[in-house]
Amino acid sequence: MKAEVRPPAPKALGSAPPPRPSAGWAPGAGPARAAGAAGPAAPPPSGFRSHAFEARLDAETKSRATSGNTVSMLYDGVQSFAERERLIAGAKHSICFQTFIFSSDETGWKLARQLAAKAREGVPVRVIYDALGSGRADPKMFQMMRDAGVDVRAYGEKWKVWDLNDRWHEKNLIVDGQAAVLGGMNIADEYALGGSGRMVLSRGGGASGEGTHAWRDTDVKLEGPAVRDSMNAFLRNWNEVGAPLSEADRQRLFPPLAARDGGPSVRVVQHNPEVKGLEETTNRLYLRAIETAQKRITIENAYFLPPPELRKALIAAARRGVDVRVMTNSREANDMGFVSDAARYFYDDLMKAGVKVYEKHGGTLHSKTATFDGEFSIVGSVNLNGRSKNTDAEIAMAVTDPKTAASLEARFAEGLKETSLVTKKELASEGFFTNLKQWALSTLAWTF
Repeated sequence: MKAEVRPPAPKALGSAPPPRPSAGWAPGAGPARAAGAAGPAAPPPSGFRSHAFEARLDAETKSRATSGNTVSMLYDGVQSFAERERLIAGAKHSICFQTFIFSSDETGWKLARQLAAKAREGVPVRVIYDALGSGRADPKMFQMMRDAGVDVRAYGEKWKVWDLNDRWHEKNLIVDGQAAVLGGMNIADEYALGGSGRMVLSRGGGASGEGTHAWRDTDVKLEGPAVRDSMNAFLRNWNEVGAPLSEADRQRLFPPLAARDGGPSVRVVQHNPEVKGLEETTNRLYLRAIETAQKRITIENAYFLPPPELRKALIAAARRGVDVRVMTNSREANDMGFVSDAARYFYDDLMKAGVKVYEKHGGTLHSKTATFDGEFSIVGSVNLNGRSKNTDAEIAMAVTDPKTAASLEARFAEGLKETSLVTKKELASEGFFTNLKQWALSTLAWTF
């Protein structure tokens, strides 16, 4: 349902900035309710460890929770890419890899050569990349892998403008069916070198516009029974971009996996707006977690422009006393600054309810993580925006484990030193033309 929002009436220069309407946005026609308006009452929270909570997620996210796993956080490219290299170097039976961006820069060629080397050793290597997301990559890199025996498949074709919005944004690496790496990182220098202290040519880079700051991002390594669900997500996509695997080849991708006593419960949630049953899965995952939280919520998200139902849920959580804190990009740090402009148009209702929004400065924040009550965490490729809900295929991992949540909360706290808290005074001081630009972009918010 699209918001019925009117631009602010022109005022003389130097007058007070126009008010921000609080109407929500959503694709479709007709007026939308204000984000702060009372919606249908959420069911009473049942707790993150309850059977009722898990059963609801089973039904609404088309996923399952499995216990006995090992979860290791990988912060910034220095940790994540080192672990990817280690896993790939040790691969004996299979490598399955999917990404949105596969750049032909130093990082991309390095990974491409590693994958090609494993294929020459006789390890079956399968790669999916998004044709538009990787549209600037040198085709010679993909051909080099194919020549070495890597089975490389592209999703979509970058020249099909009518399919421009239909993207596969998932990131998923599974090695020998034993370990998986999921999260926010694409294959490019700005991701691999983020946090290393090296200056990289990123697209978000501070007021100077030089784009020389390292990026902040988060991946997670998964070992244990839930790796099977990560593999199933990969194969669901693999079968859409070419001939499916034979049953014998498929079975070789699923070795026996031992559960670790006391290991955390993990569910892998795949979202695809074009696949029946998977259209709203990650949106519902976030929504139910927000509704269930009673103490605190931390969200670290690159493009924080949540659809109305998530914004209403965050407002409701703050009003019932939950400490809701959000870290996202400032316009200065954002590699897509217009997203920050549109997002700021919706900050008022959130802040009025008590939600605290921190904007990062310097290098781009690209993480997509959240924690709830120090018990439940979400890590994946999911941006809290209209694209991730309406057009992009995504993957996320939900973990019920205090240690994982504590690690992510510590990471959030550490990152606050590079942010500033958005204040009501700051928003009120923005001028007429700034508000007008924010309003104009907000009308397109469901598309990005």
